Amino acid sequence: MSRHRTNSKLRWSCALAIVLLGIGLPGSLDAQRAAKLSPKVMAALSAPLVEVKDDDPPLLRLKKERFNAVLKEAKARFDLYDRGLTRISELIEVGERLFSAELDLYDQTEQRTQVLQRHLDVYIEAEANLERQVKEGLATQADLERVRYNKLSVEIDLYKAKNPHS
Repeated sequence: MSRHRTNSKLRWSCALAIVLLGIGLPGSLDAQRAAKLSPKVMAALSAPLVEVKDDDPPLLRLKKERFNAVLKEAKARFDLYDRGLTRISELIEVGERLFSAELDLYDQTEQRTQVLQRHLDVYIEAEANLERQVKEGLATQADLERVRYNKLSVEIDLYKAKNPHS
């Protein structure tokens, strides 16, 4: 394992919670306030920050600090969401940045491939959930296309990681 292994499953759970919660609920603030956060979401929000060590190389230190900043933002946005003060689209956006920051913590191809596969799995499920929401008139086609774009981007990155010479 890499010296900067940092509770990857907990970080991924937070990103998963943001994306799945963000696209699995209706778009109105009243509907958002009515929805309860699942135990998995609550567990993800209590995930610890990545440990920044004194002997971390400068670039790794910055990457960890950036990840911690976006994780703190995600927790703050969930607090705003819980109080009915933010929209789903903001949760989706912070989830996108959380995915990006997590991926950037890893340099080894195998680690990056595993992270990308987890992200892709989230987007596949998120796309299916959002398709249902669009059919029910509870979400927009624009949000669905944003998720499709993100899913395809992850598929491209995963393909490149698995096939570096193609």
